[in-house]
Amino acid sequence: MEVHAHSHTARKKWTHYIWEFIMLFLAVFSGFLAEYQLEHKIEKERAEKFLQSMLLDVRTNISNLDSLIKQDHIIITNHDELVNWLIKDSATIDRAAFSKSMGAIWVRNFLVRKETYEQMRSSGSLRYIGNIEFLKKMMDYERITNFAQYRNQEFEKKYYTELFIPAVYKSYDLTCQLNLDTSNHSDPVKIEKLANHHDVLSGNDAAVFRHDMGAALTLRLERLRRSLDAFRDARAACVEMENSIDKQLNRH
Repeated sequence: MEVHAHSHTARKKWTHYIWEFIMLFLAVFSGFLAEYQLEHKIEKERAEKFLQSMLLDVRTNISNLDSLIKQDHIIITNHDELVNWLIKDSATIDRAAFSKSMGAIWVRNFLVRKETYEQMRSSGSLRYIGNIEFLKKMMDYERITNFAQYRNQEFEKKYYTELFIPAVYKSYDLTCQLNLDTSNHSDPVKIEKLANHHDVLSGNDAAVFRHDMGAALTLRLERLRRSLDAFRDARAACVEMENSIDKQLNRH
């Protein structure tokens, strides 16, 4: 009878299994760290691109606000002079000269450029910034510029279109109305008509004109001044936002 000897594999020590576990853990953890670092780098690059794009938006808003503030100052000065003209104690009103001095009238629109901010908010990309104080400044900036747009669109423009323009057209005769559109000044026939137009109101007609135009102008002045206050606040918020973005980009 033949006897076979069986060899037995020696059992591994428990410390061997611990080292295997540690090595496996370190391998997985290293992979996780590498992936985390890559994702962090991508987020950092995205944040920088968003900030650069938002900086362009903010600077565009500053430029637009500068133009609006300058133009509103011109309109306010003009309308103030016209109101002073109306409140003079005179028996007559030269409506032709008055309409010529007022000239063309318009309302300037302020539409906040905020495409980048809206994109960041809707996509959840605000988390890329990772700076609470900066995020608070972004929200303050949005609130103040949105209010300036509201003042312009819902407060000033609404009055302008619904009350001011109808009052002016009602108070002017047809020839005076030609002064309300600068395109008429390139028409020789209309230019001649305006040059020869004599239109002096007296008595009750002068009193009605003084009342209606005075009311229209003084209320528009109030609307313009309130918009101007909001524009100044919005510009200050834009400048602060511009500086904050510059600092944030320098950190990246």
